[in-house]
Amino acid sequence: MDSAFTAIARAQALLDPTGQGLFPPARLLPYLNIAYSELRDEGVNAREITVSEAVVVLPAFKAYTADLGSYVAPGGVLEALANPLLVRERPAGGRPEDYTEVAPVALLAARSPAPRLQQYEWRGGNLYFVGATQDLDLEVRYEQILPAIKDVNDPLLAVGVANILGYWTAAKMAQAMREYQLAATYEARARHLLYLWASGQVKDAQAIVRRPRPFRGRY
Repeated sequence: MDSAFTAIARAQALLDPTGQGLFPPARLLPYLNIAYSELRDEGVNAREITVSEAVVVLPAFKAYTADLGSYVAPGGVLEALANPLLVRERPAGGRPEDYTEVAPVALLAARSPAPRLQQYEWRGGNLYFVGATQDLDLEVRYEQILPAIKDVNDPLLAVGVANILGYWTAAKMAQAMREYQLAATYEARARHLLYLWASGQVKDAQAIVRRPRPFRGRY
């Protein structure tokens, strides 16, 4: 897995082909993070730029709470939520076998709160509920957004994006220097590479062979 420095080195090669040291890593790191953020935004819209699944339990989720706003906000335990995979609920402090699934729906039904949430609506990076009449424990399994880069040695948590980020970082740096034509050229190349990368991800996913489950009768 490539590190952030790999992307920075590629940006340096584009911006400073003579190797005069005009763009040290510390200078490029903020622009790399801007590029990384835009890469995440582009990829999350296509549900491609995500990393491994995670599971978070929200204990004593308060009665009548209608969304996960404080949890998905910056600094919240679900700030890296890219896509919910499974949501389960149980009465607060209950047993593992008390969990039941909260079903995803396109639009929440107009109804009064019940003892359990029963359904959730995924919209705008947040989960919405009708609310429940009791405190609950919520278990959320989800795909994560790539985290921000804090150090040049941090790993890039998606395989094969170093070259994309190299071009994108060079574009941001060129834009800051008012080299707008160069910036546009580098960004166009980055977006083309991202398109090829995402297309490859889709093809890889489609190539996975899933064995059909054997039919089992009632007996």
